[in-house]
Amino acid sequence: MREFIFPLIAILLLCPWGDTFQPETTSIEVSVSSTVTDAGSAVSSEGVGSTSQAIELKNPTFQELRDFILRDPTNRNEFDLNQYECRHFATDVNNNADAEGLRCAFVLLCYNRGQHAVLAFDTTDQGLVYIEPQTDARIHPEVGGKYQGQEIIEILIAW
Repeated sequence: MREFIFPLIAILLLCPWGDTFQPETTSIEVSVSSTVTDAGSAVSSEGVGSTSQAIELKNPTFQELRDFILRDPTNRNEFDLNQYECRHFATDVNNNADAEGLRCAFVLLCYNRGQHAVLAFDTTDQGLVYIEPQTDARIHPEVGGKYQGQEIIEILIAW
């Protein structure tokens, strides 16, 4: 399973959790750093330490993103409060995208009280596309806009 990267740790520490998230106590090892190539479509990551590995991730076309989302089974998982919630859906889809070589971001939509985890892909032909991992729907979040009936005060993206 892909390990979390440093920007995600910063996001998790900065976003107001409110009532919708009870953080679990876990040990997170930071072992990946990313750089974007000059072409802007590929990302290489180098691991740190004795278990280092290199993976190649690319920004998909919209059609590649669509095909991946339709194949990915994560949306069929059951939501289970405090056990398997939005952050779990987003993490699983993100890991599955990585396994297929697709660059995917973990995104937090932050509200005054709480947050919601979704995904983003920087497609080569349609730009940044947000996906709701629980339903596979394309969404269009904006700061100041509403999602799930709550005003979005901040959008945090971790690549």
